[in-house]
Amino acid sequence: MFDRRDVLTGVAVGVAALAASGKDNQAQANWGMPGLNQPFDRRMVVNKPRAYQIMEEEKLDGIIALNPLNVFYLSNFVSYRVKMMNPNPSFAVMARDEKRPIGLTVASTDMQEITLAERDFAGLVIPYTSPTNWREIAAKGDFTIEPAAAVGGGRWPVLESAQTPREKSWAQSDRAWQGKLAPTPEWGLIRLLKEMGLSKGRIAVDDWRIAGTLQALGFTGVVCVPGDNTFRRIRVIKSEVELGWLRLAARANQDAAMATMKQIERGATNADIEHLFHIETAKRGALFSTIQAGSTGGLQDPELKPGQSVMVDCVSLVNYYHGDFGRTFVLGEPSAALKKRGAMMKVGWDEAFAALKPGVKFSEISAIGREAMKKSGLSEMTVGVGPHSVGLQHTDHPFVPGLPYAVADDIKLEENMTLTVDFPSLSLGYGNAHLEDLVRITKTGAEPLASMDGVLVVG
Repeated sequence: MFDRRDVLTGVAVGVAALAASGKDNQAQANWGMPGLNQPFDRRMVVNKPRAYQIMEEEKLDGIIALNPLNVFYLSNFVSYRVKMMNPNPSFAVMARDEKRPIGLTVASTDMQEITLAERDFAGLVIPYTSPTNWREIAAKGDFTIEPAAAVGGGRWPVLESAQTPREKSWAQSDRAWQGKLAPTPEWGLIRLLKEMGLSKGRIAVDDWRIAGTLQALGFTGVVCVPGDNTFRRIRVIKSEVELGWLRLAARANQDAAMATMKQIERGATNADIEHLFHIETAKRGALFSTIQAGSTGGLQDPELKPGQSVMVDCVSLVNYYHGDFGRTFVLGEPSAALKKRGAMMKVGWDEAFAALKPGVKFSEISAIGREAMKKSGLSEMTVGVGPHSVGLQHTDHPFVPGLPYAVADDIKLEENMTLTVDFPSLSLGYGNAHLEDLVRITKTGAEPLASMDGVLVVG
């Protein structure tokens, strides 16, 4: 077992040395979204009260995450192995017992980032390396035997006289965990469960492979139940920290989208537009996810022509939280029909936005938006109305419970949900249009997380 307290001495040495040098701490203090003047928030993102509530409701003793989004949600950490698409890069565990720390198992090489302590991480960390005697165990056919772990980060040469303060903290924490390493992430998970008092009980897992793995390794005291929806039920209500990141994501995403549309020229292709959005998201410190220009099949023609109505739906991420923003773009003067369609969409969104408040169902929001547009008399063009939660996933609200496949649930709005209401108009031969803004549900209504100005963007 490796308790994060074991490296506190090493962390303290490193932080003190960095403070003396001033450079790294100053860089961290000044970190923010370019142009948005926002300091970095180091706090855990997980909504702990909500998690304990859902575990209580579902009669769970704990939850286990393998999905990197859920691991990040519980632990505030993303392994570099996730970015390399390695299988089973890390697990995170949360017990219903509020006295227990959140647990995390990661590669020993991840410990350098954890030792920096630039974020708040899970309180209990167990690093793993690789098994050394797995062949002997495989020959015996008894996989309940824990293999020996290879030596971790401390195997690298250390030149004492030339170490930077940061390297000294790494070397010292390396020494702290030697002899305590797990051989694999799966055995690290078992150690976590034992340390957290979860050798028995009912545990929700977000990936069913976890249940099979625990069974194969002889950890049979727990009863695993499907938990993807459990995590969705928890995540649908955002913590204060999450709301801060979502505001950043909404602003950065909208700014990048508007900057992209200002640069679209005659003859542009979908690849050209996507390239522009890549650049504009990067300028704002966001991570590109997707831009839909036109219908799901792209523009009406291979190259954009003046007067064509283009749906622009943009998604990018800040600290893994999604921004989601949509507008209608036209190159040159919009037609009278397009202006009417835009006005109709605005009427629908205004009515839907006014209806957003705790207790209202998704289906009711859709009905209100459709009815408002129908009564507007501006156009008979079909416009969809689709609310969906936004967070660590573009669509992260819970599904109907108890089904063996995913069906979106008609959930009631609650305070601190974050969502958009899509207003797409995808009519072949007429051009496409869209209107979408990211909002937070308050105690009495809703607030936009970015600007809600305009419907049509004219290039």
